[in-house]
Amino acid sequence: MPTEIRVLEKPKLNAPVFIEGLPGIGYVGRNAAGYLIEELKAKKFAEIYSNHFPPVVLLDPKKTGLMMPIKNELYYRKAKNKDQKDMIILIGDSQSMDPEGHYVIANKIAEFLKKYNVSQIITIGGFATGQIIEKRMPKVYGAATDEKEIKIFEKHGVKFKDTNIGQIIGASGMIVVEGKKQGIPGVCLMGETSGMLLSDPKATESVLVVIAKYLKIKVDMAKLEQRVKDIEKVIKKIEDLQARMVSGAKEGSNDEHLGYIG
Repeated sequence: MPTEIRVLEKPKLNAPVFIEGLPGIGYVGRNAAGYLIEELKAKKFAEIYSNHFPPVVLLDPKKTGLMMPIKNELYYRKAKNKDQKDMIILIGDSQSMDPEGHYVIANKIAEFLKKYNVSQIITIGGFATGQIIEKRMPKVYGAATDEKEIKIFEKHGVKFKDTNIGQIIGASGMIVVEGKKQGIPGVCLMGETSGMLLSDPKATESVLVVIAKYLKIKVDMAKLEQRVKDIEKVIKKIEDLQARMVSGAKEGSNDEHLGYIG
């Protein structure tokens, strides 16, 4: 099956902002996107399927016996007033299982966003430090495609120049770069996390605070921690299955520590 985007509805949007939140370190992006969709009551309008996703089918959590394929989903939310912007939000069960797939899927998404005249791309991930954060809110680090994006988000407390990110692996970096090729500016926002937690609610909250202020939307954070706990079981199942699939990989690799995986 080739990578394809199946459109369920064709909403009329005015230069929307695109937000990506797929599984990664601390599930910061996945949790943030899910919470935005829920809080803003965003509506699904497209689904992404690809042979680069894990060869896994999920069972309906409601125990109906129905099977569901691994997929990514696109939601939209219309602005409620003149100070806000229309939004497209990407969420999903998984990223690509192989390097080629990251290029294929990111390119397909960027081309799709161009058709909707997307004005800006914001991707969300986790920035692993290896240290538990207890007495303060996690910082938000960033990387962008141009100086204008950096200046915009520096005003909201995002740290761009005081960290050595080195590289961003996966959808959070690839979608921004592919979007740039389509003429869409972009930024990757990364919540500071230890990297030791399956899901990190505090890192998720830090990124959501930045996004909420920037987009002038109200997001009630009170339910965030419970929301994260609710999806951890599904996340754990997918991670376990993916781990089994790559268990045959060579052991004893001497690859350098990558620091951040989107």
